[in-house]
Amino acid sequence: MKKKFLATIVAALAFLPSQAQIMLTPMVDSAIDGLNENNTQIVENRLRNVISSLGLQSGYGGRFVLACKVAALQREVSGSKLIQHLEITFAIGDDQGGACFGSTSMEALGIGNSQGQAMTSALKNIRATPELKKIVAESRQRIIDYYNQNGPSIIAKAKGLVTAQKWEEALYELSFIPNESNCYNQAVSMMENVYSAHLNHDAKQILTQAQALWASDPNPGPTAEEAMRLLGQINSSASCYGEAQSLMKRIEARVKSVTDKKYADDVAMDKARLKAAQTLQTARIKACRDVAVAWAKSRPRVVVRHHYHSWW
Repeated sequence: MKKKFLATIVAALAFLPSQAQIMLTPMVDSAIDGLNENNTQIVENRLRNVISSLGLQSGYGGRFVLACKVAALQREVSGSKLIQHLEITFAIGDDQGGACFGSTSMEALGIGNSQGQAMTSALKNIRATPELKKIVAESRQRIIDYYNQNGPSIIAKAKGLVTAQKWEEALYELSFIPNESNCYNQAVSMMENVYSAHLNHDAKQILTQAQALWASDPNPGPTAEEAMRLLGQINSSASCYGEAQSLMKRIEARVKSVTDKKYADDVAMDKARLKAAQTLQTARIKACRDVAVAWAKSRPRVVVRHHYHSWW
């Protein structure tokens, strides 16, 4: 989860100068009995699409929210199809402060072979209505005003979090300040510094762990493989990246040296084993022959008429 969050921050930093839009967090409040997790996720995804279509950015756990309440209206049957009517109520506001900036409703209709299909179909028809667009436009300035007034305190809080080495939380706080705020440039600069500090801190810890592993067993095997795996996690932007690469090369050279020597030793051993086997076989054959000769010599001498004399 930590790595995923950091990857998100890295991607966001690449677009911050022009893309740090006002952020709204989608929230789903349903009054429908039996609305399952899958349908709730459909509603949240639709809200994120709505937020994007309105020129804003969807966030997670933010102060300002686009809340949505889903309520079931009438249900009809047309032939073999079921028609479900839903009332979708939108509200934008400050979830922490409690202020609602405005609300509006729309009706969504879905058709399916079952109640579940009709419900899913209706939820997928959630969209940004003209009235919702108007409320969002009116809410933008109130959100900007909030960050203009509270930006310095957010940045001060982030500095305290950095001191406590709570890097992710500091980045989280700073990431909500939009480019429309007069504190935006300061927030962006701090985000880049926080990210670099966090990157270097984590990279140094990984390097130290890899160094300790390698020092404990500087030979080919599981320890070397684990050390290489750890070193491979160090970002090329980290200040200790060069040191990590140097250690990787030393490990690779040592592994190759030992492996090559082992291969040469194995070849020599195989040759020795082969020679020993051949020698043993020769000795066994000689022993067999010696036994045969000894047996032959031990037999009583018998006069035998040899027929070969007639061959010539």
